Amino acid sequence: MRYTFGTTKKAADRLGDIARIFNPPAVEFLRTHINRKMKTALDLGCGPGFTTDMIYRTLKCKEVYGFDNSKEMLKYARKQFNHCRFMLHDATDFPFPVKPEFLYVRFLLSHMKNVINLVNNWLNELKKDGWLFIEETEDLDTDIEVFKKYLQINRGLVASTGAVLYVGEILSKGEYNAEVLYNEKIFLPVSNSTAASWFYPNTITIWKKEEHTLKNFSAEERKHISNELLRILKKNDKNSNITWHMRRILLRKID
Repeated sequence: MRYTFGTTKKAADRLGDIARIFNPPAVEFLRTHINRKMKTALDLGCGPGFTTDMIYRTLKCKEVYGFDNSKEMLKYARKQFNHCRFMLHDATDFPFPVKPEFLYVRFLLSHMKNVINLVNNWLNELKKDGWLFIEETEDLDTDIEVFKKYLQINRGLVASTGAVLYVGEILSKGEYNAEVLYNEKIFLPVSNSTAASWFYPNTITIWKKEEHTLKNFSAEERKHISNELLRILKKNDKNSNITWHMRRILLRKID
């Protein structure tokens, strides 16, 4: 797997900003639905470690691991969260060097192929009665034209790698070798300026390197989108005209 949106310090900071919005509702969910103490937890595709730290503080596991295939992201993670253990390991490389009781995934499957098969392979890596919690995007709803255009381009960019940006719908219909404890969609509105702060950096970094964007969209079109996102960002627009539709799935290994 590769990071579609980069592994730079800016990309790590962007993931930190995203975590500040998405972590609190995830914490609430975990505290509501995870009703037993566990020794070992694993965060797949941990990036710079913000979700790994969330798991550590919420579940109080003795051992919390973060796996990632980016040395750059792991460097940021180790620097900030030395109470967790971070390992260079690809989520598609089996068997895992750690067999956890709890496995967490967010915004990873949108970069992967054959996602249902992959989830079932992850279930095999859990201890008996282990839990797998998935949070992935199912849709994004907005009436702001520049957001629509940006998302259209990114959807095509992810598709050019063989993955699906809005993978939540596929996951919602999957057949898993597990007990499905939860399979619901939630809605998370985000302020316009916050969304723009997440989108804008990609237009001045990744978009300038990826063949898909360079081939299919003119420099003038890309610059216009970038400028419009920057305008919303600088305006500090606190209105929320964009909502993430997040698919949450909680699975329990049954064999």
